Order: sequence, then C-alpha cells, then structure tokens
Amino acid sequence: MSQVDYELSGGLAIISLSTDRTGALNPDTYADLEKAVLRSSRDGARAVLLRTRGKVFASGFDISVFKGMSTEQAQALFTDLLRAVQALEGLTVPVIAAVHGQCMGGGLELALACDLIVAREDTMFGQIEVRVGGTTFMGGVYRLAERCGSARALEIAMTGDLYTADKFEQWNIVQSVQSADDFADYALAIANKIANGPTAAHVVTKQLSRSAGAKRLQELDALLLKIAPDLLETQDMQSAVDMIMSIGPRKFMSDPSVVVFDGK
Repeated sequence: MSQVDYELSGGLAIISLSTDRTGALNPDTYADLEKAVLRSSRDGARAVLLRTRGKVFASGFDISVFKGMSTEQAQALFTDLLRAVQALEGLTVPVIAAVHGQCMGGGLELALACDLIVAREDTMFGQIEVRVGGTTFMGGVYRLAERCGSARALEIAMTGDLYTADKFEQWNIVQSVQSADDFADYALAIANKIANGPTAAHVVTKQLSRSAGAKRLQELDALLLKIAPDLLETQDMQSAVDMIMSIGPRKFMSDPSVVVFDGK
C-alpha cells in the first residue's frame, strides 16, 4: 500500500504523505514520495503542494530502522532517502510545504527541500537527530543555513531544541504562519495562485534564486554520504536508539536527558 496520496487538480499536484501513529516517517514513505514527485513532473504540474495526513506533519524518522545498522547499510539508506529530497529540490516548478503540529527531523528536512513553507501557528520545529547521537542525515543543517545562516543552523542542529512557528518565521525559515482555522485554506490558495500564474516566469525565477546554491547542495549531499554513516556505529547513537525503543518516543521527547552520551 502506498504511503503517499497523489492528486492533480488543475495545474496543482497535491502530494499527501502518511505517517505512523507517532507521526514518524519511514523508508517506504520516502520511496513513494520520490515516485509522486516524478509523476508530478510527467503530468506537467505547474506547482506542487506537499502535506501530510494526520495530527502532525512529521515527528521525525522511525528510529527503530537505525538499530544495529552498519556504516554500509546507513550509506545505502541515506542515499535512498536523499533521492526524495533531491527530487523535490530538482523540480523546476514551485513547491510549497504545508506543515502542522510537529515538523521535526526528517520531516523538517523534507520541508526545507521545498521553496516555500507555510506553517500552522501551533507547529513546533526541530532538528532532533542530535538527541540520539546523530546528525541531520538528509542535509538539514546546510539547507537551514541557506535560509537562516550557518550559525543559527548550527544552533538548531547541535542543541536539538524545539522552536515555534513564529520563531522560524522570524529567522526566515518559514514564509507564512497561519491560524488553525485558516491554515489549510491558505496553503491551498497560495499553491493554486502560484500554479495558475505565469509558469515559465516562475521556472526562471526559481532557477535564478536557487542556481547559485544548487551545486553546493549537491556537493554537501555527497560529503554527507561520505562522513555521516559512520555515526550509526557509534556507541552514543546505538545506546540512544536502544533507550528510545525501550521507553518509547513520547517519553523520550518529554525528557531527552534520559539518554547519556559518553562521546564514543
């Protein structure tokens, strides 16, 4: 069963992801997302709206996948996951992410691959991978740096703290924050407005805006695949994964101090 719903409404492709009961994404979600993104291109979509079903956009990635994973297995996994991120970034037409509830970890990295992010006012954001001894395995830290600068991106990635939608809007990561009543309608309206606009002009504008950083993102993705997979074999990360699987992600998120790192 597909983890992604796809709908073409006029010139707008609407891609809706499924998450598990905790709000986490899994490898199948990314694989199905890549297929949906490629389909939108074949269908001639003039804009894409990315959203998820459920109470949150995404609480992160299914941490159980990392248990006992070797460097080689991690490299293969991250290569697959990055293909979905790169497919989103590679679209020539505008891509809008509509996020709500939680937008964390791998979910935030998907949103950062989009051109614009619209957030419901109650959304909490964070690159929480550091809480399990990891890094932003799908390029979150350098994609954040494009929007808010390298120092702020380092703060977000190294602390694992959670931030409000208003704060992310102040830092130019999110482009619009909407009330719960207006959020869904606003996201659809702005996506349709862009889809119904001068598509050729949007394509040129997007290329002019992103071409300078596109090559650097590709280089950094390649560097990530070279140096980040080793983290899966560290004692810090595997002990953190074991702890989270033991106590559950909800308890862990409420008190991440239960994980103690030895720096090994």
